[in-house]
Amino acid sequence: MKRLWVLLAILAATTAGALYWASQYFSRQKQPILAVVDYTSTSGEADGVALVDLNPRSATFGQILQKMPIGPGVSPHHLYYNRDRSKLYTTALGGERLYRIWLQEDRIARATPINTGACLVGEDLYFSEDGSKFYLTCMGSSTVMIFDAHTDTLLDQIQAPAPEVPYIKHPHGISVNERLDRMIVTETISPALDDPGTNVTVIEFSTGQVLSTHPVARAEARPSAPVEVLFLPGQPIAYVTAMLDAALWKITWNDQTVALAMVDDGTPRGHSWPLEMYIGPDGHLYVSFAQPGVVNVYSLQDPHSPRLVRTLPADAGAHHIAFSADRQLMFVQNNLLNLDGMNAGTLTVVDLSSGRKIATVDAFVEQGLQPASLELLGEPTRPL
Repeated sequence: MKRLWVLLAILAATTAGALYWASQYFSRQKQPILAVVDYTSTSGEADGVALVDLNPRSATFGQILQKMPIGPGVSPHHLYYNRDRSKLYTTALGGERLYRIWLQEDRIARATPINTGACLVGEDLYFSEDGSKFYLTCMGSSTVMIFDAHTDTLLDQIQAPAPEVPYIKHPHGISVNERLDRMIVTETISPALDDPGTNVTVIEFSTGQVLSTHPVARAEARPSAPVEVLFLPGQPIAYVTAMLDAALWKITWNDQTVALAMVDDGTPRGHSWPLEMYIGPDGHLYVSFAQPGVVNVYSLQDPHSPRLVRTLPADAGAHHIAFSADRQLMFVQNNLLNLDGMNAGTLTVVDLSSGRKIATVDAFVEQGLQPASLELLGEPTRPL
């Protein structure tokens, strides 16, 4: 009898412990997933950055918990964490072109401008592996600005005016393979959304010397507006999204020889305006297509021939992407420059297991705002 009571006591303790840990688990499941979101106003008010809860299980899901105005016409555009995740920045199409976003625990404390010199239309950032410098593409001034990453001080700039070849023109995307000592920037489009480009430019990373310019376009060589470029980590392979060609391209190095090839065409599927690229939590390549608003997922088992494995739903203007820390959810910001047909203004939540859209955030549309990019608080999603 005594042994039975001992067994019952052990069972009760085990059950209580299991219930406790289960309650803790489900409690964590309901905690907010906070995202910093760039936004622009459609009514002429100040643009800025906001804090939003993206966890569908949370009591505050879909709510804009905080707004931090920066100024009218600033148009904050791309959010980036630095190399050690201690700083958050947003580039901007207007205003001062680059701002540091100061965070204090789970709040946005303030946004302060950084001197970008002659830069016009700040687009993408790259942070060096040693943490000493960062680089900003300036689409409006056709330059790449170089900054001290510790002090945020402007150090120098890289420029090579067209029409001389090689050249840098309307640079938007930027990616670097430091082992190859190569940087690539894309020739996208003018700030007036005319004069679309066709090329990518290769730069010697260690010296800033502009080495070569290469076409990324179909046989008829129509302007493709290559927008983003992404080196596959640890490999001499980069991918490029050709915005106006509905295509994904590959750049490979063999010694010093550069080769380019189209690896996917979205046209037969009705997919166009490919924009951002991310390496997802499963090691696949995730590419947003603004029209009709989807995310295509490619297996990189053979990185020379990315294979489309599935298409995930989003909304018109599918653009920036983030992934939850537990690898279960994907979040998509749906808006490209408020362009007609690509400005749903929503944030989409997709279950990565089922591939289904499980929730939508409409709070920005309801407040006369358009989200421009997103980054999870404390959890950078862009490849380092």
